[in-house]
Amino acid sequence: MTEKQHEPGDDLLRALEILNAADAGGDDDPEIEAALRTLARLLPSASPRQDFSGRVIASVQQAPLSPGRRKLRSRRRAIITSLTGAAAVTGTLLWTTGFLRIPVAEIFLLVVQSGTLAVRSVTFMLDMLRFVDRAARVLTAVLTSREMLSVVGTAAFLSLLSVAALQRLVSSSQPLRQRESMKC
Repeated sequence: MTEKQHEPGDDLLRALEILNAADAGGDDDPEIEAALRTLARLLPSASPRQDFSGRVIASVQQAPLSPGRRKLRSRRRAIITSLTGAAAVTGTLLWTTGFLRIPVAEIFLLVVQSGTLAVRSVTFMLDMLRFVDRAARVLTAVLTSREMLSVVGTAAFLSLLSVAALQRLVSSSQPLRQRESMKC
């Protein structure tokens, strides 16, 4: 046989290259589907052992550092620990004496009220969006139908006509002096 045998690593690299190049392509590309099937076939199906992450961390910690590098250590670890402890002791003392109970209760109440207001406003906005959606659907149905459009147009014309007739009736029933005083 003169054909060259492919190693699984070659297929894996080729599939990854196809997927990297497919960012701009469509989702229905058969080449992408073939690459995904190749990945699913080549990658191990069994999950790693439970102690895998522990073994990795232990081996990283035991690995020697390259020359010129040193292990990371916090220089201020003792300072941060002591400040945290002092803050905890001070907070406990203030809480037990009652100095902090009222401000903490007020802050908690403010947080709860803000959350309630946020939920109410979001609910109101969702209700308004539903109403606008329904109104837009009705208007779309009305404006796309010739029969409905003619009914709406006729109703609008008759409404304007009745308002004009009512205005004329009201203005004719007023005495002449009232009409003249209204013009001034």
